[in-house]
Amino acid sequence: MDLDSSDLVGVLDRAGIVAFAFSGVQVGVRRHLDLFGLLVMGVVTATGGGVIRDAILDRMPLVLANPDYLAWAAGGSAAAILLIWRRARYPRFVLAIAEAGGLGAFATAGALAAIGAGLGWSGVMLMAIVTAVGGGVIRDLLADRVPFVLHSEVNATAAALGGLATWAAYDVSNGAATLLGLGVTAMVRVAGVAFDLHLPHPGEGAAARGERPRQR
Repeated sequence: MDLDSSDLVGVLDRAGIVAFAFSGVQVGVRRHLDLFGLLVMGVVTATGGGVIRDAILDRMPLVLANPDYLAWAAGGSAAAILLIWRRARYPRFVLAIAEAGGLGAFATAGALAAIGAGLGWSGVMLMAIVTAVGGGVIRDLLADRVPFVLHSEVNATAAALGGLATWAAYDVSNGAATLLGLGVTAMVRVAGVAFDLHLPHPGEGAAARGERPRQR
């Protein structure tokens, strides 16, 4: 039995929120932030993409309409802070899988929200990307660094492919579209980490030869 797309968005948003809260806290630790700063980084990373998505779709952000969204974000951030405080160690692949799952959840939630708003494939793809990477971009700007998605991650590519997969399968089954979007996004993300995949950097060759970029 298929679920309503709004129900699926809610479930996926909550899953992504917890995974991305850990990511935000980790970046905050590397920037030597205090407890409040770590909590802000976790919450902003976890909810930023969804807020941008909902603003573009001209609707009340779900983090404001559903108080438990903020509770999930704060709870995930607090759990991450506690683990770091106790110097708990966990395998790197566990974090990579959690991030891949969160990315897949957010990309699919964005795609489903766009489909529910009546957007075509291009709008679905863009909403998948915005939902998946928006929080990370805000996180990196707060941490005073160039957003990773612009130079060293395949997150946007993974989200775009997952969003398109969700759109392609939606007419067949909501559930199938959700699983396919999640799976495609997560697999591309995991492959990117495992094999150090990233898009080409055209400027690297010129930099290595000591050439200056041409200006017009």
